[in-house]
Amino acid sequence: MPPGADASSLAAAVLDAATPLAAAAATSRVLDYLARHAADHPRAFFADAFPSLLYRLFVSSPSSASFIDLAAADPALTDLLLSLLAPSGPLLAAAAAADRLALIRFVFPNERLPDWLRLALASPASASASASPLLSARVGSDLHLSIFEYYLFWFAYYPVSAASPPAAPANPGLRSRSRLETWVSTLATTAIRKPGHKPDSSLYLKLLYAYLTHFVPTRTPMARTGGAGTLLHRTANDGVDALDSFARAEFLLHTLVQFWLVGDDFSPLPVQACHALGLRLPPRAHAELSERPPSPVLGDAVKLLVMYLNCCDGRALVDVDARMPSEGLPVWNGVVDKVGFWNPLIQRPLYRFVLRTFLFCPIGAAIKNATQIFSVWVAYMEPWKITQQELDGYAKQQTGEEQDLQNCNMVYTSSWKIYVLSNYLFYSSMVMHFLGFAHKFIHSDVAAVLLMVYKVLGVLSSSPELLDLLHKVDAAYHTTPVASSLPYDDVLKYVPSICEQLKDWEDGLSETDADGSFLHEHWNSDLRLFSYDENGAYNLLQLLLIRAESEILRLSGDTQQALQTLDSIKSLMKRVFQGQIERIHGNTSLEELHNQHQQQVRGEVFTPKHPSSGKSSWADVKYRGEWMKRPISDSEVAWLARILIRLSDWLNDALGLDCGDVDGSPAAASTTYIRFDRNELNTVGGPKDAARMALVALCSVIVLAGQALLKFMRSHRVKIDLRVFASKKLLSAAVVLYGVVTVTRNASG
Repeated sequence: MPPGADASSLAAAVLDAATPLAAAAATSRVLDYLARHAADHPRAFFADAFPSLLYRLFVSSPSSASFIDLAAADPALTDLLLSLLAPSGPLLAAAAAADRLALIRFVFPNERLPDWLRLALASPASASASASPLLSARVGSDLHLSIFEYYLFWFAYYPVSAASPPAAPANPGLRSRSRLETWVSTLATTAIRKPGHKPDSSLYLKLLYAYLTHFVPTRTPMARTGGAGTLLHRTANDGVDALDSFARAEFLLHTLVQFWLVGDDFSPLPVQACHALGLRLPPRAHAELSERPPSPVLGDAVKLLVMYLNCCDGRALVDVDARMPSEGLPVWNGVVDKVGFWNPLIQRPLYRFVLRTFLFCPIGAAIKNATQIFSVWVAYMEPWKITQQELDGYAKQQTGEEQDLQNCNMVYTSSWKIYVLSNYLFYSSMVMHFLGFAHKFIHSDVAAVLLMVYKVLGVLSSSPELLDLLHKVDAAYHTTPVASSLPYDDVLKYVPSICEQLKDWEDGLSETDADGSFLHEHWNSDLRLFSYDENGAYNLLQLLLIRAESEILRLSGDTQQALQTLDSIKSLMKRVFQGQIERIHGNTSLEELHNQHQQQVRGEVFTPKHPSSGKSSWADVKYRGEWMKRPISDSEVAWLARILIRLSDWLNDALGLDCGDVDGSPAAASTTYIRFDRNELNTVGGPKDAARMALVALCSVIVLAGQALLKFMRSHRVKIDLRVFASKKLLSAAVVLYGVVTVTRNASG
């Protein structure tokens, strides 16, 4: 049989495989085909069978799951897929051979690209050429990818598709150069894994770890040439093979970062980079982000990527310490080069990825998904705990609690000082955002939230040297020194870089646009981790513990574990805050301040699950955001509350209630006066004229009353809040009243 006919038959068999047994048989046929045609560069396979294979590997439809998902229930299929898709396996070997001859190019469906990449492709080529190495394959408004690159795009898209809504059908005219490209693009838009479905990711994580270890070098070069993690600026002495190797590593990492971390971020690049490149990306509506929960698949994959890259940088850091002194190292953006080769590539995307999760995770979403992203953040803050043995556990699928036992004794050392300084916002600003997330979800799963708080405080207090460094940077950030002998003088040079990062990394993100955010818009415009006023982390933690105690009392069943976690958090707070409290408040202990605070806030009944019902003056005072946009509670109808909030916003804006009334304002200048003409009063022509005048007078009085009411509301900053009508009790009473009226009317009729 000719190779072309054989490849077409193979494509049909792959597409029809809907069970683990059929998928295993189809995979065996692919392995056999590649073995028979390994020497003759099977162009027919990549033209006919390869797109079908990718579709069945990574895309699930309502009628059949993907091969990756089917492998969870069939160890034999898992072994076959590992043999086929391994870095040195027959599929990627054949792809490398075909790419060397440039046999075929593919176009990835534009509707499956991250939003900002699609916008960049729609912009002039001169503006987007330097925005990302992925755009170097641009031809017109499409990306023309090699076989290897095309495979990596679909591999990276697999975990993202679990949280992505089905896209609109692609326009075939944009990809009409070949029947194959149009078929793949159209096919990919018709079937995707159901949102929220999490398949077993064992096989996927094994493949990811295999690709990272094979394509990404574990020991990086000493010198950095661009400061942005790019690998293409290599010397001629490295040779063609080394250049190709680093190019593959760069493409793999940038693909994973763009699909996983950047994704649909409305600020995908540093603000200065966007201005320099001339890219004008329209901001994405925050409301759309707020309704998209974290992907149930993505967290584990991102955690493995972060751990692997940090482990690579850790090895390079050890090499630097062994071969050269710390003085005189080149400085990049205010950060010494010892931070690592890969870290600048993921700093900003990862920070915004975690922050978007904390800000926009909607009320009612599964907190388990957010917990996975939380674990990524914690792993990033503790790179010194990552060991090669732990990473090798991914090849055996040893994750979770089993890995925690291996690195519990590894702590921060001074060799990681530059890493902490260059990533200081992860240890300070992100903690503040996390506390807002914890307040928002404390009523959903108090045990899970308390455990997360315990882990964060555990990281901050894990080493006295780390805690001292964090305090030093905070003091340097908030103080303008007049002498050079201050105790934090050695970290002052990093403050400008941290200020720049804070402004750039949080570009466009605001707590007031988040669904149910606890924090106020300006709470984290400055670093507040070690601030002891009402806006600081210490007071937020105190309030959280009080709310947690109230929630634990409401729980049924065994609450011993939650209470123990609560006590552990109080102990960790002593380590993190006690030294600073004694410095600011003299010998006052943390317990005394905590007791004073409890006496102040417990004068009223505090019901955190129902902040809008009953007397809750403490909550009214302590909630720092706009009260109308407070977290949606269990006593409200969530969808109706969101509609009423938007309607209230529109009315307040239309009536000018968003700002106070001042003298000389247009509202004050447009006051209406009622004037009566004595001649008209004396010449009333009859009842009709009298009724008309009475109606005009009545309307004028109503207008006057309305203007007076609006002026009073503006001057006293009173706004319309229709959210009260979303109360379940009020709606229930209305339904009961309607039922009573209906029954009475029917009985009387």
